[in-house]
Amino acid sequence: MANQHGQTEREIKTRGELKERKPLAYAKIIRHPEKIANKESVALIQLQCDYRCNFKCKHCAIERFKQRGGRSLAIADIERIADQADAMGLASICISGGEPLIFPNLKDIVDAIGPERFVISMDTNGSRLDEATIKWLVDIGVDRIHLSIDGLEANHTAFRGVEGSWQKCIDALELCRKHGLGVIINIVVTKSLVGSGELIEQLEFVKQFNQHVSMIYAKATGAFEDSKDEILDTKDLQYIQSLTDIYNASTHLSVNNGHEFGCLCLKKHFSITAYGDVLPCPWIPISLGNIFEEDLETIVKRGLAMQWFSYDCKQSCLCGNRDSEFYQKILPQIEKSKQYPASWKDINW
Repeated sequence: MANQHGQTEREIKTRGELKERKPLAYAKIIRHPEKIANKESVALIQLQCDYRCNFKCKHCAIERFKQRGGRSLAIADIERIADQADAMGLASICISGGEPLIFPNLKDIVDAIGPERFVISMDTNGSRLDEATIKWLVDIGVDRIHLSIDGLEANHTAFRGVEGSWQKCIDALELCRKHGLGVIINIVVTKSLVGSGELIEQLEFVKQFNQHVSMIYAKATGAFEDSKDEILDTKDLQYIQSLTDIYNASTHLSVNNGHEFGCLCLKKHFSITAYGDVLPCPWIPISLGNIFEEDLETIVKRGLAMQWFSYDCKQSCLCGNRDSEFYQKILPQIEKSKQYPASWKDINW
């Protein structure tokens, strides 16, 4: 059920809590309609701080970045990025990697971002989540985790390659609720998960925890470049979207706080790699510029002026739909590029 502004009950509740807990972040968020009207970004920034990880997942989007070496963003870099994002009126930063819970300086990262001025979330495989860690995350200013649970136990274990990882995630759900740490369950949806019916089984299973589910379309990026048979098509995306009317779930293409963005690239989501490259989203390895060479606002404005990433483009998920023109025309150029990520200058748009 949505209100007159198109917000769901979950979105209304989340904003109400944020107004009390983080008024500086809330003040930026309530200006989003104005920024959207001006065709400015209101993105969550996925900050790939460090590529260290204790898993080796089959679909890892940053596998090729990991292979380049042990690069990580310095605390001073993170603080500078956050300052520029704050000046742009951006309100949300997701700490990513890698696996943030193995970073020795995670609290320093949170402090550098500034938990009083941002909604701070964190991607995690859940392997290090226990009650003490969950309480600590809340104490240092993390608002929410994006917890990866890919199917039921057997499928999740095959995807993640670590026995016991599924149960660890399931056990964490109630502990997060107990201590007030927000959770979004991330499910990477493949053709196999849809075709086998396991997607429905998982959605039915996680209903008991009353946590929101983000159904993420599989992308042929990173470790999944050779798994193009698992990428969804238009019919699959329409089916998955229909499930959001039944379950407490959303997709990349769902209406967000009353706004319909189409593909979220740059408008509602972008990534910054540990090497400083700004990517349109975590799954499109095209550098729109580097924060060690230019300021963030310049790079984001450049990207929003491009055909595919502008507000005028109401396309489906660009790289998660094998039927899309972007998937067929642009992704092959990335794969053939001599550098990774490919430079925006070298793409035949």
